[in-house]
Amino acid sequence: MTRFLLAGAAAFGMMTGAAMAQTSTSETTTTTTTMMPQPVSPPVIVKSSGTVGHAVLPDGDQTSTSGTSATDSNGAVTKTTITNQSYPFSNMIMSTKKTDTTVNGVTTETVTTTQSYPGTSNPPVVTTATNPMNPDAK
Repeated sequence: MTRFLLAGAAAFGMMTGAAMAQTSTSETTTTTTTMMPQPVSPPVIVKSSGTVGHAVLPDGDQTSTSGTSATDSNGAVTKTTITNQSYPFSNMIMSTKKTDTTVNGVTTETVTTTQSYPGTSNPPVVTTATNPMNPDAK
């Protein structure tokens, strides 16, 4: 009988332990936050203007100039001037493109010059120079 009693007590103890294991709870909370960068929209041109001029000199040299200016929504200003000059006596055509770009108050000037001699086998000569401009110089 003692054997049954000990076996019963052991069984009761095991059931109680099992019951305690069943009643214990554990809670884990995981929060994941994903930050998405805001899309960057390109600047929009809010103001632009242009002009064209043409001149013929008495010696036959011809000059044609066009200019544009554009301001975008960030305040950056771009001014471009293209001048084409023809010299009939030397059979040379020279094109000059000058671009001034102002961003955050700092202006950079880029000048590209192309010299060509139509009707000859000489290739065009292209030179480009980029210069920061001094905002204090007038």
